[in-house]
Amino acid sequence: MKKTLTGAALAALAATGAQAGGLDRSGQSVSAIFDEAGTARLSFGYVMPSITGEDTGGGGGDYDVGENYVQPGLSYTNAVKGGFNYAIILDKPYGADVSYDDDPTTSNLGGTMADLNSQALTFVGRYAINERFSVFAGLGVQSVDAEVTLNGNAYANAITTGAITSQFNAGLPSGVPELDSSVLGAAIAGDTDARDAIIGTYGSTAYTNLASSFAPTRGAFVAGDGYDFEMEKTNRPTYLLGAAYEIPSIAMRIAGTYRFETEHKADTTETVFGTTTDGEVEYVTPQSFNLEAQTGIAPGTLLTLGYRWTEFSAVDLVPEALGSDLVDLEDSHRYTLGIGRQFNEKLAGSASISYEPTNDNETVSPLGPTDGLFGLSLGARYNDGPMSLSGGVNYTWLGDADAGVADQAVAEFEDNHAVGVGLQVAFTF
Repeated sequence: MKKTLTGAALAALAATGAQAGGLDRSGQSVSAIFDEAGTARLSFGYVMPSITGEDTGGGGGDYDVGENYVQPGLSYTNAVKGGFNYAIILDKPYGADVSYDDDPTTSNLGGTMADLNSQALTFVGRYAINERFSVFAGLGVQSVDAEVTLNGNAYANAITTGAITSQFNAGLPSGVPELDSSVLGAAIAGDTDARDAIIGTYGSTAYTNLASSFAPTRGAFVAGDGYDFEMEKTNRPTYLLGAAYEIPSIAMRIAGTYRFETEHKADTTETVFGTTTDGEVEYVTPQSFNLEAQTGIAPGTLLTLGYRWTEFSAVDLVPEALGSDLVDLEDSHRYTLGIGRQFNEKLAGSASISYEPTNDNETVSPLGPTDGLFGLSLGARYNDGPMSLSGGVNYTWLGDADAGVADQAVAEFEDNHAVGVGLQVAFTF
């Protein structure tokens, strides 16, 4: 009965794989390490985000940028003599599927898109010190690849201004302060104070030359269909450490898992202003910490709690030609609270809520145009001998946000949500 109840309490979250903060997809749980020996799990989730916004540029229309995605998962758990057991876990920890389907010549973000894929295969070994205390560690391999396009009027202005500024600064004599691209952008947009500041520092001829090069450089950006970035797949080792405390008689367990930051180095191809550049980029996938807890609170009733921190602020992806961060995300903090109820020996149900606080920034990345969330999940599990079948559905309210380019709001996103559905089947051999 405890096996069925525990599985039902987790089914709503584990099966649906609902959208989370930053680039999080799977949540990277290692709960499979606590499965009965000889257990295999297979899960399949399908998530349907509805992320709509309005262009603030005047010429553009409405955006519908959320792309549906699949979230699969696989694990196998078995025991070894002497208090050891292990789990092999396959998941997709991170991802992004965003597309601004609008005319890039009349909207701020039309033509912008991001497609990030990842896979991870992790081996986790656990040693039970006694009935209550255990420690575990994991070694795995993680792969990541991505394709990003930045387009539309907002990126045309920002990237053009950045390129002109970078070229100008490269030719300055030693000791002369460098020009900030935001100052040049403001001056070209008609800010007289910004224009006078450039003239006062570098002379009127310098400003005239800068301004005159803006239109043809911007034209080359538009003619080349914006900025395109492709990052080849890399495979890197990953590591984790954890510990757990359990009281089996009341189905109580508290488990903490720390995952180390993973360093990547990938080959890249950038195309902008009609020029293609092959290069290399170094970046990390973030360190994280998961705290997962459960306890029986009454006969046939289980309470679950969870917390996940992910350091997305450390994920700086700065391609050579672009010269700025493609990710630009804040750390994610996710809280969950759930309850499971046993109906009979074979059937149990669950309900849970999830919450991520807002970061309250004035703007967010157009490649992740929401801020915070609140979700509700319902799940059920049917157990029949060695096989169990779990199903769940999730509805998540996504927080409002202004998408920004160069710290300027260019689109407003309000009243958005995501729906996730999923199935999980488990066999104990």
